[in-house]
Amino acid sequence: MVEENIWELYLREKPAEKSYLLIGIPDVGLVGPISTSHMIRIFKMKELGYIDSTFLPPIILFHENKPLMPVRLYSTNIDGRNIIVLHSDAAIPPPGLPSIAKFIVDLASNLKTKMIILLGGIAVPNRIKIEKPKTYVVSIEEKLREEAEKSGFEILREGFIGGAYALILKESFKRRFPAIGLFTECFATYPDPGAAASLLSTLAKYIGISVDVKSLLEQEEEIRIKLRELMKRTVESMQKTGKEYEFTIPAMYA
Repeated sequence: MVEENIWELYLREKPAEKSYLLIGIPDVGLVGPISTSHMIRIFKMKELGYIDSTFLPPIILFHENKPLMPVRLYSTNIDGRNIIVLHSDAAIPPPGLPSIAKFIVDLASNLKTKMIILLGGIAVPNRIKIEKPKTYVVSIEEKLREEAEKSGFEILREGFIGGAYALILKESFKRRFPAIGLFTECFATYPDPGAAASLLSTLAKYIGISVDVKSLLEQEEEIRIKLRELMKRTVESMQKTGKEYEFTIPAMYA
């Protein structure tokens, strides 16, 4: 029997308990990693450590002469809220998705986080005509959905979520660990900083912090150009991960 591949955590220091764990994994429009990268930069977040696995491509990054692993953890305190960010600069290959979903929920539980917040996109065919993309809240817990709706957030009422984020939500559902997803209308195969800006504005309102997205919008075209290759790898990885279901209405509600 072949031993199951394991994701390994290398943590330099333990973050504060009751933190919000924000997840930015490459997916449609790269909305998640654009959002987490922006937060890491503007809040000058401290790198806590990294996650590694043979599921990841054999790469290492360099930024300002400093080596970086592809999947990293950061933390900070913003307006009295403890924040942990999991940011990935590499698309997760489909065979690694089930195990990283379990790993992330284990991580959230072991670090005694307040909840998991998935940052991602929902591809829409008419995105080019949408000036301000909508962000939808998805939750595994009825209480969180009700609270979000009462606070004026848009709730995703019908449809599918596919890929890595679907597996994390499913694992959270099975384990009864608090988790929500913030998913913003976006392009399917083009990096979408505009969608990331809308998402971050919703996140800021949801957890009660201030996030300046002005520079994100000002550098929109530059970000698109820089992330073209990651988007290409992500599109290749998204095939056969359930993303095709996101354009489908569930049969029982048709």
